Amino acid sequence: MQNYAKKYDILIIGAGPAGTNAAISYKNLNPKLNVGLVDKSIFPRDKSCGDAIGPGVISALKRFNNEYILEGEPPVVSTTLYGPDNIGIQNYIPEVKNKEDSIVYVIPRYDLDNRLLNLAKELGVDVYEGYSFVDFNTNEDRTLNVQIKNENQNLDFLTKILVGADGANSRIRKKLKYEPNSDWHKAIAIRAYIDSPNYLEIFKERTLMFEINVSADKGYAWAFPSKGNLLNIGIGVPVSIFKKDKLDVNVLLENFVTELESRGVVVENIRKQKSYLLPFASSRPKRNKKYNIALIGDASSMINPMSGEGIFYGMEAGYLLAKNTHDQVDSNKLSFGIDKYEKEFTKRFRKHFLSCALARLILQSPFMTKRLLRVASNDQETIDFVVELLFDEAYLTFKEVLKIGYKFVLPTKLLAFSQKTHS
Repeated sequence: MQNYAKKYDILIIGAGPAGTNAAISYKNLNPKLNVGLVDKSIFPRDKSCGDAIGPGVISALKRFNNEYILEGEPPVVSTTLYGPDNIGIQNYIPEVKNKEDSIVYVIPRYDLDNRLLNLAKELGVDVYEGYSFVDFNTNEDRTLNVQIKNENQNLDFLTKILVGADGANSRIRKKLKYEPNSDWHKAIAIRAYIDSPNYLEIFKERTLMFEINVSADKGYAWAFPSKGNLLNIGIGVPVSIFKKDKLDVNVLLENFVTELESRGVVVENIRKQKSYLLPFASSRPKRNKKYNIALIGDASSMINPMSGEGIFYGMEAGYLLAKNTHDQVDSNKLSFGIDKYEKEFTKRFRKHFLSCALARLILQSPFMTKRLLRVASNDQETIDFVVELLFDEAYLTFKEVLKIGYKFVLPTKLLAFSQKTHS
C-alpha cells in the first residue's frame, strides 16, 4: 500500500496569482476542503512581468474582500501610446464594463505574489515552498498520485484534482503531452527595473507608457511607474519575428533605454534584466478528459495576444475552476465540473482574445499603427476601446469593425472636426 504524505481534495502546482487565487477561491467557497499549494521557489521571489494589474484584478480581489492588499500603492490613471514618427497619445483609463475601478497599480511580483500567498496561508491552505513537481499517475477511481521533491526529500500526495498553474514552461502540461504554442502564438519578452527621478515630471502624472513599432520591430515596449522612482521597463516581440529577423532582446532593451532618454527620461541603475516567454491565448490546449487535471494561467496559454497581460485571466481561471468544482470533489461528476470551467472560461474570453490577436496583427504594420494612433488622437471612443482591449474584456463586434473601419478611411481633419462637434 502507498504511503502518502497527505491526501488532498485539490493539489495546485504553482503559487503565482493563478494558482494562489484558485486556492483562495476554493477555501472561500468551501472551507472544509483540503487544499495543497506547491511552488519550486521560496517566497518572496522575483517573477519577470510588467507588474501592472488593472480593473480586472482589482475586481477579482474584491470578490473575497482582499483588495486591502493594495493599500498604500500609488494608482496609475492613464496610458500613453507612442508609435512611429513620434506619434503619441495620452488617455485616462476609461470605466470598463462590470468593473468599479478605472485605475491600474504597478506592483512588483516579488511583493504581489507574496501577499496573495499569505492570504492563502491565512485560510488554511497547506503551502510547500521550494518543492518541484516530479510526476503524477492516476488510479482506477481517477484520483491522482503526485510526487514532488526538494533538495532533501521526496513527498507523495493523493489528490482528487490536480491543478497545473506552473507557468509558461509547465511541467504538468508537458506530462500531459499537450503541444507547445507555435512561434506565431507566443512572444519573447525582457524586463528590467530602473530608477527615474523625473518620469512623473516628463509625463505630468503616473502613466503606463507603451511604444509600438519603434524600439522593437513589430513588437512593443513599456515603461510602468511603481512606487517612488521605480520603473518597470521591457520589450516584447513575437517569437516568429524574433527568430526570422535574428533579434537580440538585450539590444532591443538598450534601444528602448536610448529612446526613453531621447524623451528626456532620466534612466539610472538598470537591473534585474530577465527574459521570458509569453504563450498567447490565441492558441490554447484542449483538455485531456482522461484525467481530473485542470490547467490555469500561463500553463494554459492565458496571455492577452495584444498586451502580454496574463494576471487577470489566470486569477479568473482559478476562481472559475473553484466555482465549478468546489462542491463536486466527492462525486463522479468532477470531470464534468472541470469541463464546465473550461467552457465558461472559453465562452467569456474567446471573442476578447480573438479581437486582441487581430489587433496585434494590425499593429505589426507601422503604417496601420500610425493610422490607428492618428484616429485615436481625434476620436475618444476609439482610444477608449483600445485601452479596454488592454485592460478589460472588450471585443470587436461587427458594428465595432464597421465603425473603426469607417474612421480609418476618413481624413484626419474630418475626424478632428467630428470629435469637436460631438464634444
